[in-house]
Amino acid sequence: MNFKLLEEKAKLAGIKEIELYTKEDNKISFNVFDNEINEKTIAKTKVFCIRGVYNNKLATIYTENDSDDNVDNIISNLKNNANNLTNRDPYFIYGGDKDYQKVTNEELKVKNISIPDKINYLLSLTKKLKEIAPLYYHADADYVEVTGSVSIINNNGLNVKKEYEYAEIAASLILKKDEQTAFGYKYKFIKDLNDFDFNLLNELSKEVESKLGAKSISSNSYEIILKNNVIADLMNAFIDNFYANNVKRKLSFLDDAIDKQVFGNNINLVDDPFYKDAPIKDTFDDEGVATSKHQVVKDGKLLTYLHNLSTASYYNLKSTGNGFKASPSSPVSINTTTFCLEPGNISLDEIIKNTKEAIMITDVTGLHAGVNAISGDFNLQCSGYYIKNGKIERALTLMVLSGNFKDMLNNVKEIASDIEYNNGMAMPSLVINNMNISGN
Repeated sequence: MNFKLLEEKAKLAGIKEIELYTKEDNKISFNVFDNEINEKTIAKTKVFCIRGVYNNKLATIYTENDSDDNVDNIISNLKNNANNLTNRDPYFIYGGDKDYQKVTNEELKVKNISIPDKINYLLSLTKKLKEIAPLYYHADADYVEVTGSVSIINNNGLNVKKEYEYAEIAASLILKKDEQTAFGYKYKFIKDLNDFDFNLLNELSKEVESKLGAKSISSNSYEIILKNNVIADLMNAFIDNFYANNVKRKLSFLDDAIDKQVFGNNINLVDDPFYKDAPIKDTFDDEGVATSKHQVVKDGKLLTYLHNLSTASYYNLKSTGNGFKASPSSPVSINTTTFCLEPGNISLDEIIKNTKEAIMITDVTGLHAGVNAISGDFNLQCSGYYIKNGKIERALTLMVLSGNFKDMLNNVKEIASDIEYNNGMAMPSLVINNMNISGN
């Protein structure tokens, strides 16, 4: 879309401030189920969000039409929308920052591989799983490749653009024995197809086979080892408590906690937009604010909430660069970039070897129904392993893990070194002194 033309038309129409936000995505994805192509998608989207200030009110228009002929219609709709607004909430059209960190992404070699070759590679993964898994029931594999960009330009001086590209392969396996099934999956962000190798499939097969024959355990309080993927799930469930908009609305258990001890002194949390293993590095947020690495919790003390322009203004602070949209047509809210819990110096294997008795939780379910995000309480169905005298003794299932997120992070006995990126979180495994398990 021609921003210069948009700016000229806006000025003539009495629109004082005008901004053009553009998001473009090209996505290729396909799924193979039991050695057959199940789904294939090739999609291109380009969405424009135009914001304009008219009569001191901010109006917004969304469109996929970038024709110059559509500019007059956009301007007219902006004015009409502004006239129909009844509130006069503060608005923010950012003028930009002096410096934005430059990011150099490694080449995505898989882009140069044909779609048939990518599909054939997925087929080879499911075929291999069927060969190596003696109790094979079902397997599938997914491929996702995304290239895209976000740009923001306005008449206050902001003009920024970021480009991103990533690819991911995931494989899942279901084994069956005596009417009992067990499930597991592996995924990896890749630059080339061979980055996801057959060794991962062998790990997957052994991992799923170890879950067969799982039973429950007596209800009690146990020392608990929470695997890094479980910590990532729990952190995602409670991350809203770090967002200033929820603090403002009294919807956070971290209300009025700045510079106070909220977790154990071995807990250090950082929001890092340039985390090395993240598929997308955010040099600016969806308001055009330059991002930077922020220490959120240091030695258990809360140093900052995460802010967008609106909450930063309310608290008379500078935005932390966490103003993001769920989609181009969504309003700006607050989100993390990559939220990191600082790892320890001991491997998970060493922790297990040094453990007299514990339950290791590897999977949790019910994160929507079993979580009270405001109080921090949770009751989650879970599965994992019983550890005795430094060895994994047997698989466990049909259990419920109960606790409080804040209490949990105040009772961390040990932090492993096995940090792993998972859904916007970079978390290590944790040993918790005591948590309640409801079993048989």
